Amino acid sequence: MANNFLIKSVIMFCMAFSSFMYAQTGRDAQYVEYMQLALNKLDSVNTVEELQQTANLFERISKKYPSEWLPGYYVAYCNVNSVFYGIGSSRNEMILMKARERIEELYTFSGADLSEVNTLKAYYFTALITIDPEVNGQKYFSEVIRLYETAIAQDPGNPRPVVLLADFERRLPPFIRTDKRNPDEEKAKATLLFEKENPNIEKPYWGKYFLEIK
Repeated sequence: MANNFLIKSVIMFCMAFSSFMYAQTGRDAQYVEYMQLALNKLDSVNTVEELQQTANLFERISKKYPSEWLPGYYVAYCNVNSVFYGIGSSRNEMILMKARERIEELYTFSGADLSEVNTLKAYYFTALITIDPEVNGQKYFSEVIRLYETAIAQDPGNPRPVVLLADFERRLPPFIRTDKRNPDEEKAKATLLFEKENPNIEKPYWGKYFLEIK
């Protein structure tokens, strides 16, 4: 609990400092404030309902600032994560449909970070596999790997596709795993990459908890 409090305190400090810096450079102060509030809420969610409330908050920001790609990104992220928080829910297919629509929209933003978008799309397909492993596993597992590999090639410094790919491949049945990567080595690489991140409202910073999954 103490470690979680320390991490959240550091993140909030970094965001507050970022807010000051954005104000100095003319960044829309209200957008910064809204995003910080939404991200603080996202960092503390524990249930599907809280995730959906946070998705709605990002949705409102997205409508107010339609030229910004990150609010829509986080709408999709909240919806994809809702599936993992609510395994077996009858709403999961509908929630994932909404997430997919948002993800496809992200490719139309000239300023969107494609490494992050492709990582989120792979995460979406992972959720799709989760709700129906027998049907969707064989159908989408190669697409998940392709998207994570693409995201890594687009930004080798992005820890999310590295750790998520390692976690995904570790869960694959032995007969379809490859020897291209060692999951432990990839997690060690992701650990170093996460340590270099400076959490702020300008790019995603989630995923560090995958390092703790055994």
